[in-house]
Amino acid sequence: MQSTPSTPSVQHQRDLAAAYVDATMQTSGVTWDDSQANEYAQECLLGDGTSGALYNLARIGSGVSDPEAAVRTVGRSWAADGLTVRYTESSLNDGSRQFVVKGAGGDVERIQFGAAIGRSSLVAVSHCGTGDAADLG
Repeated sequence: MQSTPSTPSVQHQRDLAAAYVDATMQTSGVTWDDSQANEYAQECLLGDGTSGALYNLARIGSGVSDPEAAVRTVGRSWAADGLTVRYTESSLNDGSRQFVVKGAGGDVERIQFGAAIGRSSLVAVSHCGTGDAADLG
């Protein structure tokens, strides 16, 4: 079964997710470490059951003095964009509290921003698009 032409390419989906990650990085108030940026493709299933690809994007940044406020700011921005937002907390390996906001919808399949005094992280998954993950490295 062929994918319909209306299914966007994985590159288009990646570009949408990357732009959303960039916008979130600006909103967060975190200083991001470009050398820690990572992304990779993986296989997924399109709505018609055929194989497609999606991108995982990850960023690492500095800590912030008020991680809960940073997470709330990002969450409000996502909610204003129509994403479904959920807040949680966790502990990092050093025992410090990390505040986390998870979002779904819009230009990303899902996105998560975590902030702590020592470091911050941002991970996103693009929507599935037409393409072959194996060809994308």
